[in-house]
Amino acid sequence: MKTIYLVRHGETLANRQGILQGWSNNPLDDTGEKQAAALVARAERVPLAAIYTSDLIRTRQTAAPLAQARGIQPIVLPGLREVSFGKWDGHHLDEIQEKDPETLRDIFLKPAQVDLEAEEDLYASQKRGWKTFKGLVEKMEPDTSILCVSHGGLIRLLVCSLLDIPIDNMWKLSLYNTAFVQVVETEKYGYRVDKLNDMGLL
Repeated sequence: MKTIYLVRHGETLANRQGILQGWSNNPLDDTGEKQAAALVARAERVPLAAIYTSDLIRTRQTAAPLAQARGIQPIVLPGLREVSFGKWDGHHLDEIQEKDPETLRDIFLKPAQVDLEAEEDLYASQKRGWKTFKGLVEKMEPDTSILCVSHGGLIRLLVCSLLDIPIDNMWKLSLYNTAFVQVVETEKYGYRVDKLNDMGLL
């Protein structure tokens, strides 16, 4: 059996202020740094063969304390990058509500059907993330565990792939900062999601 922990990055000021981050490269805030430090104890009982992050700073900062404690050099993978909100990247939800309330509603109720003039749509993001995820699992040795620090949107898309549910359901899946999704893969039965939005011990 192989075990994959998908961890959302720690809190940023943009998270706290209600700003869509997307591909914006925001660092952790003070709370996010504390959440990242807490991962060291939360993951204490799990032997990790590798730690992966996206190429955005908030995931690299989230992984840093755990990686240092384990003596592991995190591997940066652009395939784990967040989804893009296109022209609304870096904009406050209140601003979008004022300028384009229908689009804001659709982003959360039927996201796969919204054109945000983004560098890639959600289907492309899901394809990118899934290819990266499967590649990591294929390289794993049996009975090992890895940890991937990624983003709320991208992890939700991966869960949609794992559970074979439409992308339009992605925001119905809660995922707090530094919460994790635990996925196991067995040779006989394939993938299974064991935990979702878990803030406890890994």
